[in-house]
Amino acid sequence: MKRLNFDVTKTNYMKNILNKYYLAFMAVILFGNVYSQTQISGSVSDAESMSSIPGVNVIIDGTNIGTVTDFDGNFSINTSQDLPLTIVVSYVGYSAEKVTVTSANQDINVMLSAGQNLEEIVVSASRRAQKALEAPASVSVISTREIENSSAVADPARILTNVPGVQIQQQSANSLNFEMRAGSGTFGTSTFIMQDNRFLTTPAAGTYFSFQQGLSNLDLASVEVVRGAAGVLYGPGVTSGVIHFRTKSPIEYQGNSLSMWAGEMNTFGSEFRIARANDDKTFGWKINATLSSGTDFTYEDESQLSNAGITINRIIRQPIITNKYVDPGLSPGGPILLDFSDNENAIIDEYSNLTANTTLEWRPSDDTNYTVSAGLNSGSGLFWQDLGIGYADGTTYWGQAQATIGNWYAQAFVDHNDGGQEENPTFLYGSGYRQVAKRTSVEAQLQYNFDLPALFDSEWTFGWDYRDTASDSEYTLYGRNDDDDKYTINGIYGQGTLKMSEKVDLVLAGRYDQMNIISTGEFAPRVALVYKPSENTTWRFAYNKALSGPTALQQFIDFPVAVQAPGILDAWLTGQANAQRFGDPSTQVIDLAGLPIDIPVSAAGGGLPLAIPYGSVASASWAGLFAQAPSLQPLLTPWIAQYGGPSGGSGILSPYDAFEPTRTTGNRDTNRAAFTSVENIEFGVTSVIGKLKLSADVYSYETIGFTNFNAVGDTYALVGSDIPGDLGAAVAADATAYVTGALTAVTTQTYQGLAAQFGLPFSVVASGALAAQGVPALQTAIAGGVAQTLGGINGAFQAGGAGFVSQLGPLFGAIGAVESDMVPQGDGITHITTGYITNGDARRSHFGADFSMDYFANPDLRLWANASWLSQNEWIPGEDNDDGLLNTSYLNVPKWKYRMGVDYTPLSGFNFSVSFQHDDKFRSVQGFWNGMVETKNLVDASVGYKFSPNLRFDISATNLTDKPYQTYPNLPTIRRRVLGKLTFNF
Repeated sequence: MKRLNFDVTKTNYMKNILNKYYLAFMAVILFGNVYSQTQISGSVSDAESMSSIPGVNVIIDGTNIGTVTDFDGNFSINTSQDLPLTIVVSYVGYSAEKVTVTSANQDINVMLSAGQNLEEIVVSASRRAQKALEAPASVSVISTREIENSSAVADPARILTNVPGVQIQQQSANSLNFEMRAGSGTFGTSTFIMQDNRFLTTPAAGTYFSFQQGLSNLDLASVEVVRGAAGVLYGPGVTSGVIHFRTKSPIEYQGNSLSMWAGEMNTFGSEFRIARANDDKTFGWKINATLSSGTDFTYEDESQLSNAGITINRIIRQPIITNKYVDPGLSPGGPILLDFSDNENAIIDEYSNLTANTTLEWRPSDDTNYTVSAGLNSGSGLFWQDLGIGYADGTTYWGQAQATIGNWYAQAFVDHNDGGQEENPTFLYGSGYRQVAKRTSVEAQLQYNFDLPALFDSEWTFGWDYRDTASDSEYTLYGRNDDDDKYTINGIYGQGTLKMSEKVDLVLAGRYDQMNIISTGEFAPRVALVYKPSENTTWRFAYNKALSGPTALQQFIDFPVAVQAPGILDAWLTGQANAQRFGDPSTQVIDLAGLPIDIPVSAAGGGLPLAIPYGSVASASWAGLFAQAPSLQPLLTPWIAQYGGPSGGSGILSPYDAFEPTRTTGNRDTNRAAFTSVENIEFGVTSVIGKLKLSADVYSYETIGFTNFNAVGDTYALVGSDIPGDLGAAVAADATAYVTGALTAVTTQTYQGLAAQFGLPFSVVASGALAAQGVPALQTAIAGGVAQTLGGINGAFQAGGAGFVSQLGPLFGAIGAVESDMVPQGDGITHITTGYITNGDARRSHFGADFSMDYFANPDLRLWANASWLSQNEWIPGEDNDDGLLNTSYLNVPKWKYRMGVDYTPLSGFNFSVSFQHDDKFRSVQGFWNGMVETKNLVDASVGYKFSPNLRFDISATNLTDKPYQTYPNLPTIRRRVLGKLTFNF
């Protein structure tokens, strides 16, 4: 039995990480070489106001060596490069300037004028530094200035709300998710989210839990966004884009900063940053910490969830494990961990998050840099997945070491999450059971960059990635797969940029990946042409292929994801480690919930067999009848002894897909894990005209063999039934012949006795001649007795049928299911079969476009707008544009959306920003979050005053007009939130 040893305390675990990486870092320092340095100093000012500009980027041209100006606009760079050299001075809202440095004591005073920055540098598009205008992909960069003036106070990730092509899901105040071009879902994301080359999207589940990431506004230097498939450089699963949060170097950004905020929804938070560096700017360190708490957007009335069929268990238990999986029969009696029975609402509506991290950085020379970081992120919050609502609680401990030595880059990091404890568990409301989600992920990367002048003056990058994720769910999540859940990815990649002419670059790239859970590896290519007719304009034409494979969760999951009726009915989710089989259609049966019988699928049209309710209520119904009419007991007992119940049925057993009730699943077998892919063709242009920057991208997206989380076996509802009426009538009809015969014999014998008593012929008495004396005709008496007896039987079984309906009626919406061979067998519980459907070689395609405009009226005033369009966001079999799919498919995003706004961010004094967001209505189909998402028109705003470089106060409002909206149907309603923030620099 496999068990990972996590018995150390949190404090000791963190101490071990810090000791391990800091000792390694000190070893590098002790054995490294120190290089002679030349110091270049100067200042940067606004050409119009002559004011000093803090935060300006100053970089040695052709390198990523540089610094930023301090609060007084001064800068200092230490370099081992020989003079002369050129420095590039750039800042948002200003045209970049280049200055040639010929001597160390040169007087450098740079004056910047309003305009667009043509020297903006990105790393994420090619995994090496290059100008944003020359990147072979569609990119956006959010600068330090934009971050400092953002209205995203509580969660820095919200700064991406207005970036072209990015879809922010504000699921609650404390939970948000990202998605880009590949479609959207409540739980996972196909966008690769990083911080300083360390993934924030977990490879274990492909999720981004914003409340456990530890992002800090004070420490963010920039955010790079790469739109489109990027798996050719970053590996499987990166089919939508890349978001890279890049933090501030302690050498370039020194000083102390403190922010405190408070506001609506009991929101309180604070963060601080301390950074120091030596005078030579070769060594620096920093410490960051953030604490936040508040009340979440949840549900005013949780009955809306039950009305939508969403189960909310008010008691959370430790599940009982039998045969290495959650025992659905015994677990309803497991130990109680949380009890919300006395609460008005069961869903937790408060949160508290804590993060802390530290970094050491050493730069012995221009081309050598060592960085060691470590931290912890402790947070809790709600999450939404297709079959219900969950709550995640836990602490992530991480450590990272990076080294750049000449053309080599290497990094390694470890990321461990304790998965929550019994006193603060991670759990699903739908099942009512704790999920243990302990995991440890390790990643290593080695990369080499070099130039090859003989081959079209080309620049090349080659690298290797390794990811290893070890999980231990204690059988609560991975069940029967928990002892064999190894999950590794090995990939090699390369990219070359060939200068075909002065204005044309050809970019060639490729990556080969192997996953231990997939038998064969696969190759993904990229080809791009970049045409630069001038230094202000770039045209791009690119083809990308990106692979995608299941996450560890999608591969190994094996547990009841929702429990509709404890011990009777649940939804069992099985991953792709094994194929699910249903057998020949002629042998498939419907497992009836709460009833000890299965019926053939072929008999579903006959409804619920009446023999089933008869068997349940017969004893009580006959006893009730005999209590009212004791004389019937000896009459009916012989017949009851040989009667097995009626043969007919009531209503119809109607099959449906539990995720999409308007259709059926077809009970199709599933496949084991395999690579799927996305092919992306893009045509784009970016042009700068004075103070105006325009960008447009038109692209196609073709998803091949994609995988959907679905119900894979049919659920059955009992519709059109009248069990009380049908049962009473059927039993009475079956009894008619016997009752008629028995009563005929008894009544005839009685009449024969009367004839002898009165001395009359039997025929006279039987004819009704004595009707005046109260003796009706024999046939009349027989008919009356039969009618009375059958009426009593009918009434008794109508009452019994009503009792049956009162007990099982709540299950009629899911009275049965066709089970696969991978759900628990023979446990007397009906399991709705769910899993992952891989659509083989099916191809789903659409087109899209992103447009953006950015205009600086002056260095402080910016007007911007962007829009995104899709040709299609849903595929329904049978429609003209279904692409031949056998199953429906939805992107869960609007076909049209746009953003616009204005920012006024002077270096001091009053500042403000206003933004408007519009999303068209669209249909969402993802488990319980189905329905139309209504048109959304939202306004965010902020206003503040910068008293000095050391003190500012800001007020921000999200959803300023307080327009209620839901990201998806049945998610919490989002309202306005106003926060105030005070920031000190000292």
